[in-house]
Amino acid sequence: MSEINGKRGVLARAFDILGCFTGGEPERSVADICAVTELPPATVHRMLATLSEHGAIERTGRGRYRLGPRLWRLGHGVPDIRLLRDCARPALVDLHASTRLPVALATREGDRLHIIDKIAGRGTVRVWEQLGTPVLDEHPAGLTLLAWSGDPDRRPSSRPLRSDEQFAWRQQLAEVRRLGFAHSPLGPQHTSPLVWAAAPVFAEDQTVSTCVMIGGRRGEHPPVSLGRLARATARDISTGLRNGAANTHLTRTHA
Repeated sequence: MSEINGKRGVLARAFDILGCFTGGEPERSVADICAVTELPPATVHRMLATLSEHGAIERTGRGRYRLGPRLWRLGHGVPDIRLLRDCARPALVDLHASTRLPVALATREGDRLHIIDKIAGRGTVRVWEQLGTPVLDEHPAGLTLLAWSGDPDRRPSSRPLRSDEQFAWRQQLAEVRRLGFAHSPLGPQHTSPLVWAAAPVFAEDQTVSTCVMIGGRRGEHPPVSLGRLARATARDISTGLRNGAANTHLTRTHA
């Protein structure tokens, strides 16, 4: 039993280290990884050496580490991820081509927003740098994911919500579900130069784990109009997922 527990401990530490690279920092130093995982440097060095040997991690020229290509190949081989990529990428490309605006496919990592695919021109690199990984309830894409989550009453917050705040929160999510998208707030009190909108992508079982998001400039791109564009693209992707899943099921049935 101790041997089994030891193996599980090694796997858990390996995934803790790999998880350090899923945020906005594609490269990490040993000190960074130790700070995040609370593992001793000797353990981190040993685990990194093993992960590097198997292609899961690779070392850069600056003594830092990043995810290796083997993980990318394994992840893209997962049937659901491959189907999502095949359905989403053409739709995202079409949306970007027609608007010339930054568009992306997003999901959640805990209580934060995580971009899993994006289409943008060279002039919009800073848009993604400024976006970072916001808390879900601080961005329309996060609100979209929360509105269709299994526990919409739970709001990522540093403190429990009062009853009146909880009621307003539920109303806000209900409005997102009614519209079919979330968008940046309107009004003169909001001065951010960027506005965003996002709409849910429905899997075959009608669950939502990803959304389409599109950004524009305040005063030039109305957030509601962006929301309608995101909703139409998300519906196209959802339809592709349903048809792709159905075709896969038929293939397996007649195999």
